[in-house]
Amino acid sequence: MDDTVLLRAFQQGDGWAEKNVFDRFFEPLVLFSERMTGDVLASEDIVVEALTKAIDRRLDFLSVAKLKSFLYQVTYNASINQVTSDQRHRIIHEKIRYQEQHEPGVGAVLETEVLRAEILQEIYAEVENLPDKCSQIFKMIFVEELSTDVIADRLGINVQTVRSQKARAIGIIRTALLKKERLTTLFLFYAWLKTHLP
Repeated sequence: MDDTVLLRAFQQGDGWAEKNVFDRFFEPLVLFSERMTGDVLASEDIVVEALTKAIDRRLDFLSVAKLKSFLYQVTYNASINQVTSDQRHRIIHEKIRYQEQHEPGVGAVLETEVLRAEILQEIYAEVENLPDKCSQIFKMIFVEELSTDVIADRLGINVQTVRSQKARAIGIIRTALLKKERLTTLFLFYAWLKTHLP
């Protein structure tokens, strides 16, 4: 298929074009990721996320070559993050096992803190997956703890837009966590929201 025709159809949201892009890039990207992660299932998840991001940003690509470059870059970054995260978790859990053996009781406390940190990491990962403007406003509210009025002034938008983007962000994160059946993370997300209100 001519790449120009494919790109135009992909940008217009045609299902057959999305399937064509998926069929063309999925397996090569999985192999590319698996060489770094050593985990085919994790690599498949990474590639699906990369393709989803490409679909969300379909209008940003000026050519199929640019789309391909984007997919490989996103897959590379996510694969490196996966490896780094796995290594970090392994080291942390090894330390916990060591402390359980030498300082009974301390390991249980650390295990709880590690679990909490890992759940928060999941939440932050979902924030990074939000659309650009949505993510920016969410971070300004819940990380920088800026007021709605200040955010509206800084971004040159009205207060209602800030509120609607905030609600949209919360809705997207809630839906993503429900789809992944991460109910514990969802519960902590709501608790986190309450403690981070400006």
